[in-house]
Amino acid sequence: MHDRAFSLLELLVAVAILVIVVSVAVPVYTAYSLRAHRVNAQADLFRCAQGLERHATESRSYAMAVDTDGDGVGDASTGPVSANLCTVAAGAYEISLHAATAADFVLRATPRGDGAAAAEGVVELDSTGVRRWDRNGDGDFDDADERRWTD
Repeated sequence: MHDRAFSLLELLVAVAILVIVVSVAVPVYTAYSLRAHRVNAQADLFRCAQGLERHATESRSYAMAVDTDGDGVGDASTGPVSANLCTVAAGAYEISLHAATAADFVLRATPRGDGAAAAEGVVELDSTGVRRWDRNGDGDFDDADERRWTD
């Protein structure tokens, strides 16, 4: 018998400890990652709201702020935001402008595809600063806890 080798029992204990650590770490990391994606989308919404404010200062309206043909001139009031408004950093979300009029706007961050971020729901910011988060993914913001971005 060798004194320097691991016994089978010691190896099983080490593997069991590793399994316990991984079973705790993976869900925690996944939740952290999803929250980070949502926070990035919220930062993008603020950045795009600033871009819309600049647009409204120049044109006296939030309407026609989306550049759909890529020529640098706003030609639509709804659609994905473009570089003429803001730079979008959140790759897991698509930032779009909804219901832009002369007096107000609604920016929406929608999770892309069927990835893990899709379970996080849609996040919105409007021109009055109201923040909405469709936590349960039911397609509306009517629930009491959906009028804020915090958990």
